[in-house]
Amino acid sequence: MADRVSDSSANYVLLTRLADEFAARYRAGERPALQEYIDRHPELAVDIRELLPAIVEIERVREDHQEAAEREATPPTSALEQLGDFRILREVGKGGMGIVYEAEQVSLGRHVALKVLPRSMLLDSRAKLRFEREAKSAARLHHTNIVPVFGVGEQDGLPYYVMQFIQGLGLDAVLDW
Repeated sequence: MADRVSDSSANYVLLTRLADEFAARYRAGERPALQEYIDRHPELAVDIRELLPAIVEIERVREDHQEAAEREATPPTSALEQLGDFRILREVGKGGMGIVYEAEQVSLGRHVALKVLPRSMLLDSRAKLRFEREAKSAARLHHTNIVPVFGVGEQDGLPYYVMQFIQGLGLDAVLDW
């Protein structure tokens, strides 16, 4: 029993060291192969297969947050007043992937939230793809605690998607990042 606990502790320490090494290499621009780590430590193969891809996802989120912070440091663009069928009432908030406005869908007289990709990101094809993927993913989700997506569109090259408007606090105000 003591040997198993000792082995488990040693494996944990080694796995932590490997995770730190992998993350450092990833941040340095390398894209180390999963198989390299499995070949070096086959006894940890199951853990490595679970942990290292998770680190990649975490690093991608970190990169997205850094990019968003850099974009927020850029000067503001001119305010929108109308986007297609939507009359902009006010800006509700900004995030890593867009600006959210409170708007009125003129044709239906419906109160909506409109998420728009900022003009500063239009030249970044990756950002545009991420925005489109976010809209499609959000539209597939159906749950009482998830804001439904009503539609997507693009006007003058500016992509947006339309959601139910819900009065309240934004997630950024609720979570302590």
